[in-house]
Amino acid sequence: MIHDLTGVREILAPWDYDPDAVRTYGRALEAAMGHPEARAVLERTASAYEAGEEVEIRGVLEAMDGFAGACGESPYTMRMLPYLCLLEPARARYAAAGLDETIYHDSFADLLWKTRESRRIYGVWGSFVALWFYRFFALRCFGLGRLQFEWTTFQEDAPLARGTPVINVHVPSSGPLRAAECQDAYARAARFFGAARPVPFVCDSWLLHPLCAELPEHAGIRRFAADYELLHVTEDPDHTDMWIIFDKPWDGDVEALPEDTALRRLFKERLRAGRSVGRGYGSYLREG
Repeated sequence: MIHDLTGVREILAPWDYDPDAVRTYGRALEAAMGHPEARAVLERTASAYEAGEEVEIRGVLEAMDGFAGACGESPYTMRMLPYLCLLEPARARYAAAGLDETIYHDSFADLLWKTRESRRIYGVWGSFVALWFYRFFALRCFGLGRLQFEWTTFQEDAPLARGTPVINVHVPSSGPLRAAECQDAYARAARFFGAARPVPFVCDSWLLHPLCAELPEHAGIRRFAADYELLHVTEDPDHTDMWIIFDKPWDGDVEALPEDTALRRLFKERLRAGRSVGRGYGSYLREG
């Protein structure tokens, strides 16, 4: 298990982390290793994972929150430490499952994307959605090129029967949605999961909200959504996903939201009108 800045540098080297993020994680890990209780939590977590046990990750993350003050770090930073300690054992688990290094790299790139989100939105290297990561460590969700995928069950009664196994699509904030990259990811997922033809993909995301159909025709988000048959829309009066679009927490002040892109202008205008924005759920039955 890694214990210091040198170990953090080595384990994060395959991804393009900002040097300051690496230093921050190294400093936090060294502080945690100098705190007997925090060190014990990290070592128990790593030992359990290496032994093939299911880690009760929620409790681990809550424990790290409790050590933040003593270690002089943000809870968002501290919540990354268990995952950093599990990256090398995860590499071994992926290899033992016959998964190549590319899948390992693409899957755990999600820690990088969330690290960058935390910095943009809260000014802190870390993660405010750290509970999400464990599905990659548990080999339930996989990064396959531009997109991420995991098995789930269909939530509607058509075009498939409710409860049918389908491949759930997640879209990380790793850059533009280019059609060729998305199609490559779908093809990889079809091979990886050995899905029947047509391959049943589903997505539950603000990207599928009908408002996105008003974006310019060339917009990657609009093209991504166009592949899906929209099955239902869930409006969200709490504006839960607005931080993703505006890179700032929603505080109810519409006029403070940036409007420097077509996407932001579109959503800001809807919020100005007092209307909620939620998520669309859709299916994509892809041939081949």
